[in-house]
Amino acid sequence: MTSNLVRSGLGVAVHGTGPLAATVARIIRDNGADLCERAGTALMLGEMSSAELVVDTTETTESAPALLASLRAGGSVITANTALVAEHGHRLAAAAAEFGGDLFFEAAVAGGVPVVRPLTQSLSGDRVRQVLGVFPVAGPREAVAQAAILATLAFHTRVEVGDVYFEEVGAVTAHDLAAADALSLRLRPLTVCTRVSGQLTPEQGGKERISVRVHPALLPVAHPLAQVDDPISAVTVEAEGAGQLMFSGRAATTATASALLGDLVTAARNRVHGGHAPRASYYAELPVAPLGDTPTRYYLNLRVTDHAGALAQVAAVFAVHGVSIARVRQEHHGPDAHLIVLTHRARESALTDTVDALTETPCVCAVTTRWRVEGTDE
Repeated sequence: MTSNLVRSGLGVAVHGTGPLAATVARIIRDNGADLCERAGTALMLGEMSSAELVVDTTETTESAPALLASLRAGGSVITANTALVAEHGHRLAAAAAEFGGDLFFEAAVAGGVPVVRPLTQSLSGDRVRQVLGVFPVAGPREAVAQAAILATLAFHTRVEVGDVYFEEVGAVTAHDLAAADALSLRLRPLTVCTRVSGQLTPEQGGKERISVRVHPALLPVAHPLAQVDDPISAVTVEAEGAGQLMFSGRAATTATASALLGDLVTAARNRVHGGHAPRASYYAELPVAPLGDTPTRYYLNLRVTDHAGALAQVAAVFAVHGVSIARVRQEHHGPDAHLIVLTHRARESALTDTVDALTETPCVCAVTTRWRVEGTDE
């Protein structure tokens, strides 16, 4: 950009329609003087064909060609489109790097919760071990896309949407919620991005692996995410040096608009003063571990016949499969009893085999509930 262009301002196009687009445009119009001081130049709303900065408020991947065209013309793109970043982020980032523009997408993960910039900048010298997220209002596709983005940023590895394991929350009974509460656990729809420890085999290329999942899980009541409810979204990041960090905020149009405007001001500053957004980093190329190799804990609700020796039979099944029991609660309900079992950490495959074997055990009438337990120190 020439100095004359900077003095006369930068063209901004708001791509998309709806409440978010209207909110962003209104803020640019109403707060123009303040934004000019922060950005170092005037931000002027205009058409996409001539804008140096494009703010994308669309929600589908159909906007990819238009945004790629803007980047290839030397422009910068600021987007809140989660699906777009998850599926086409690498192409957009490559175009930005090749043609001298920027790609910003803070608003694409958890709306107004500032977690992208910490992962790409503040923690760029640290080693992230795990990212956990609770996004109560996110639908299945959005939750999976956010998990892919978070894992990509945290582990410097390109993670595709298809790499993410997904499981619906399903039916939840008051009995299970009360039993979990008695164990000081809370159920949450959890996003889990974590490094999988363990011995690396030659078949794995000697590389550490990662696990990326979205499923219901129990968290200790003391865990910060256990207190998160709609409309709040939150993310915790555990890094070797920084320890556990938490980022939270409201899932609202105004919060998402705030994140977009923050990226817009930064993109404008880069135009005025020089500089670029952090480039995508995929150098680690860590493989995604199969679900069966992922360590976790289980909460199980077993309905068993209420007779002497039933608990011993159940315990024997766990022992045969190498799964250690951490806690057991027995509750009597008519002719049957419920055994609430909390395991120690084990491989998912061992836990699944245990559940399969329990369903074939004579004293077990049914395994009514199986939830994973995350966020513990074990």
